[in-house]
Amino acid sequence: MGIGGPINFTCGLIEALKTCDFIYAEKYTNPEDLLTISEIEKITRKKVQLLNRKEIEDESGSVLLEKAINFNVAFLVFGDPFIFTTHISLRKKAQELGIKTKVFHGISVFSLAPSCSGLDPYRFGPPVTLVFPDEKYGYFPETPYTLVQENLNRDLHTLVLMDVKAEEGRFMNFSDAFNIMEELENKIGGGIFIPGRKIILLAALGSEKEIVKWVEFGQKLDGLEYPLPRSMIIPASLKFYEI
Repeated sequence: MGIGGPINFTCGLIEALKTCDFIYAEKYTNPEDLLTISEIEKITRKKVQLLNRKEIEDESGSVLLEKAINFNVAFLVFGDPFIFTTHISLRKKAQELGIKTKVFHGISVFSLAPSCSGLDPYRFGPPVTLVFPDEKYGYFPETPYTLVQENLNRDLHTLVLMDVKAEEGRFMNFSDAFNIMEELENKIGGGIFIPGRKIILLAALGSEKEIVKWVEFGQKLDGLEYPLPRSMIIPASLKFYEI
């Protein structure tokens, strides 16, 4: 389904959905955007059944695959389907069962973030996901810090995705992210997340609610509401043609 809502649906997606007997959609990437699902139901005049992460990951998408043996089934996801390995695994499982598959690609944050920010896409290093720590189990990964550090050492920008735990009703906001980044800096001390570091906040890219905002690490965020999905860019140096 891409990102940004119904205005970004492709013609191929709509035509394919009209031929389907059953339509399913994931609700764990951007659970607030039920408007997108509602529009699908209006266009196709078919009910869309929402699936949680457990049904796709832990149960290997069995609810989809069992139907797909005898019927045309669609599985709707936000962004581009194969950016995430979960959906690649689902397709492999379908192929093992002899189920033919067809993918309709959509806009992804990986292409839209450089475009909306005005930064050179060729100057982005590996992306990273900032996750919620789990104090109970002592889970506080340092990988986000080290990846950003490595990218900056190579003068490369970093796209930072932010954790979503839809089943728990937890969606990382920018204040959460800044607190985690500050803790990582205090722990590692590499001089990466320090006051004055430029950061680009991204929210609801591709939609009418889109926000692209430059801030400095350490400054107090304004009271602006930042809709989902949210991400950030940690820029390296800027070339004369950027921004």
